[in-house]
Amino acid sequence: MIIIEDKKTICLYTGSNRTKLVLCKQLQEILGNNTHILSYAIDEETPRHEDTDLTILSSSSVEEELIECGFLNPDMTYFVCGRRINFDNIESILRIPKGEVALFVNDTKDTTMLCIQNLKDIGIDHIDCQPFYPGCEAAGDYNYAITAGEMWLVPENINNKFDLGPRHIDIPSLLKIVDLLDIKEFDVGTIIKPYTDKIIDISKKMVVINTEAEGIRHLLKEKLESKGYTALYTFESIKGNSPNLLEVKHKAQRLANTDLTILIEGESGTGKELFASAIHNASKRKNGPYLAVNFSALPEELVESELFGYEEGAFTGAKKGGKTGLFEQADGGTIFLDEIGDISPRMQTKLLRVLQEKEIMPVGGGSIKKVDIRVIAATNKNLKFMVNQGTFRDDLYYRLKIGYVNVPSLRERKEDIKCLMSYFVQKEEETKVSIDKEVYDKFLKYDWRGNVRELKNTIKYMMAIRENPCRITAIDLPDIHFFEEISSEKEEESRLDYHLEVILQAISEINKKGLNAGRKIVTELLNQREIQLTENQVRKRIDTLCQKGFVEVSKGKMGTTLTDKGRRYMNKNGMESEQPEIKANNNHQQ
Repeated sequence: MIIIEDKKTICLYTGSNRTKLVLCKQLQEILGNNTHILSYAIDEETPRHEDTDLTILSSSSVEEELIECGFLNPDMTYFVCGRRINFDNIESILRIPKGEVALFVNDTKDTTMLCIQNLKDIGIDHIDCQPFYPGCEAAGDYNYAITAGEMWLVPENINNKFDLGPRHIDIPSLLKIVDLLDIKEFDVGTIIKPYTDKIIDISKKMVVINTEAEGIRHLLKEKLESKGYTALYTFESIKGNSPNLLEVKHKAQRLANTDLTILIEGESGTGKELFASAIHNASKRKNGPYLAVNFSALPEELVESELFGYEEGAFTGAKKGGKTGLFEQADGGTIFLDEIGDISPRMQTKLLRVLQEKEIMPVGGGSIKKVDIRVIAATNKNLKFMVNQGTFRDDLYYRLKIGYVNVPSLRERKEDIKCLMSYFVQKEEETKVSIDKEVYDKFLKYDWRGNVRELKNTIKYMMAIRENPCRITAIDLPDIHFFEEISSEKEEESRLDYHLEVILQAISEINKKGLNAGRKIVTELLNQREIQLTENQVRKRIDTLCQKGFVEVSKGKMGTTLTDKGRRYMNKNGMESEQPEIKANNNHQQ
């Protein structure tokens, strides 16, 4: 109990009524009943001049407002107190998962940064708090927001909001108030003890919560693993040291640290599913579920009910009690949409809504459900070509391609073949098995159109039928003519149709002149050289070249341009020169 010989009077001015009530209560607890406190919230009531022992202002912004309205004058004596986070409601944010990013929202930059530091000072550093205040933008999507009594400033699109309440007067300011009031025989413990008791209480709760969280994570992991809802691969699982692969892995690792939607493109067998799994396991969602769905393996009539679930009685044959869809089951984690190029136009529209709004509606349901998911999609098709053809929505394409990974084919990283061969041999046999150089040389000459998957299956076959248990030799190859026959067939197929080649050459020539290689100018150039193709015939062949990946069609200044693949093809077949000449061949006229 504080003994005050003469009862002191304090006048407190705050910005809001809520802050007024919180600070009056704090001062009353510290200074005891022998102090009389007058208070005004300037957003609700007109402040009055009072004859008091001490005038306290809750913040510098309150000071500015009172000066602006002429209430304060240079002759007045007042004290602007410092503030700190209110610990009374701190437990609510202790259960935010470790590693999550949260907006910390307040009315000024200085106050916001001070609040974030207050949290760190008491050991709450499991959350990555990003400052947000009037005048700045929140870059990216956030699931959590924390504020100190400024809920009206929190962005509406954030689902999880935590209000710690108005900030308390800090310890240095409380000690200064006691000094200004000239209170005799004041027990400093009255100020310090509630603070230290609260810190100890918070520390104990953090230990309990961390222990509980570890147990919950363990149980969740077991449950997810029992259902198969886990990602099996990490970036360590993706073998190879070629520059092409390392560059793509580095980009994917950086994307994993974000929550962006990702599109993975690449030929069949390149390991797109490994990249999707690795990205999940390197992300902040790694402890959440990971679900994969392959659109090419899912009948069209089942896609909607599998993804979105359904309510009881939604259709004939619907299960009693309904079914939870994959999007809802992936809540808090990642969903991998493989072969996204096979999705129907109707489902493209529904998927777009999920990406835009993070909302789903079960089949036969009447209410919308929010889902917190990351989407990773993959395809071996040329989605850009499909967009140009009108078979894939352009808005969905650009929504998926916010983050982009293009997995190189094995032909583009042949330096990795030796490493991959050793890895697959080791997986098949625990004892050491060597590989003859002749086998390796043979593999280097092969095109591997089935990519890493084909290499893996070839090694498995050779390991199964090898004659020497300690070595793989050329005798163990699938067939003595296997590679030669494939290479011979590919050589025959590697040359494009005549008209495709002359169009490719025309596009190259037009690009070199800095002109727009549209179908009209290509047709005119061909016709000048007595290659009689209509504009429509040229358009169809440009579409074919685009689908094969030799050219890229855009609406920009350059129109149609050669891709790296197209340039490699021309170099390989001697079609590239300083002044390319397109010659007519009457045997190929239409």
